[in-house]
Amino acid sequence: MDKSNLKPGHLRRIKSLALLNDAQLTAFLNCVDVVTCGFSETLFREGQPGDSMFMILEGQMRVYAKKKGGEVLFLRMLEAGDAFGEVALLNQAPRSASVEAVRESVLLKLSSASLGKLVSEQPGSAAPFLYYIAKTVGRQLGEMTTKLRARMEQPDMLAFLQ
Repeated sequence: MDKSNLKPGHLRRIKSLALLNDAQLTAFLNCVDVVTCGFSETLFREGQPGDSMFMILEGQMRVYAKKKGGEVLFLRMLEAGDAFGEVALLNQAPRSASVEAVRESVLLKLSSASLGKLVSEQPGSAAPFLYYIAKTVGRQLGEMTTKLRARMEQPDMLAFLQ
């Protein structure tokens, strides 16, 4: 898909952009690049430098990490409308997981530099997007904290051997 063919309505498919009006979506569209991923193509690998996030217009992406022994740990499946890479966008951190296309996918890429430009030139367009990202990252952090707490509170199944 060519960027020149994208209209504000296409961007409404993405959850983080759904509440923006046409003018805000047009401003946002000027700050993103279109990236295509073929079937089974790896977009990036865990540990690689990151400074951007991606939003799925079409397709499906698989997120996974590798354990120390090399075993692959499936984290989640992402569909059209979903986004990923928010942490890298906000703090230029190394990628915490790998992402590959499960089927041919069309993504929008927003870099940190482009987000900075959007914030300075179109704060009204950036604010609702950043609010959504903050809520998403906060929810994910809460879910991870709950899982970690549950894991820490599990009895040590091997304690009786000591």
